[in-house]
Amino acid sequence: MISIRPIRILAAAAQTARANGRRNLLGKLPLALATLAAGAVAALPAPASATTSALAPEALTHARVIRAETNVRYRLLPGRKLVVTEATTTGVVQSLTLVTDWLEPRVVPADNGIYFAICSARASCPYPGRSAAWPAAAFLPRRQALELALRTFLETSVNLVVVALPTADPVWVVFEHDDLLANIDATAVLAQLTGNPALGDTELRDLVDRLTRPRLFSPLPILPPPDATIYAAPLFAP
Repeated sequence: MISIRPIRILAAAAQTARANGRRNLLGKLPLALATLAAGAVAALPAPASATTSALAPEALTHARVIRAETNVRYRLLPGRKLVVTEATTTGVVQSLTLVTDWLEPRVVPADNGIYFAICSARASCPYPGRSAAWPAAAFLPRRQALELALRTFLETSVNLVVVALPTADPVWVVFEHDDLLANIDATAVLAQLTGNPALGDTELRDLVDRLTRPRLFSPLPILPPPDATIYAAPLFAP
């Protein structure tokens, strides 16, 4: 079991920072998934609200293979380069609460998911300084995020993929297996994405926009911090 208590503390700290007009602590909120999964809080006692990941060990192992293989291709890009710095479980919390409608927020189970973090090469990650950060709407990181999600869904039993983009402030792309794959030929889309990352025609850009922009979310600091979930709101209006 892994304690989720630090997520609640982190959310409270982020709320305080925002109230004081400081945004630097907010950037640490998405670190909860990667930090906790990496065992940084292993010494803390697990409270009653702790959760256990249902992720198959082989799925996490394969996600790290996907991370390594994707990095090989994206490191060959001319100019600014991207690197996937994390491939860990989302199962340190029970769910993500996606506030697409404040009256009926959607709760997505997180016990069988993978968290990836994309960053600029050689930058301090995640959430690099503004000189190394990418805009949330930048095409290339979203293309890479979609490739990570499709490969993970097609090659493992995972049903949730969360990808942190290399933005100065926290932005996630949240992919759900059934939702993403329902209306696309996943194998065909993946074939388009696994070509040269430096190339992208209008058709591919439109496809990446359609499949990623509605899935861009910003995590929200909530007080009091809720047990076992992280709230996130859409980055762009529908």
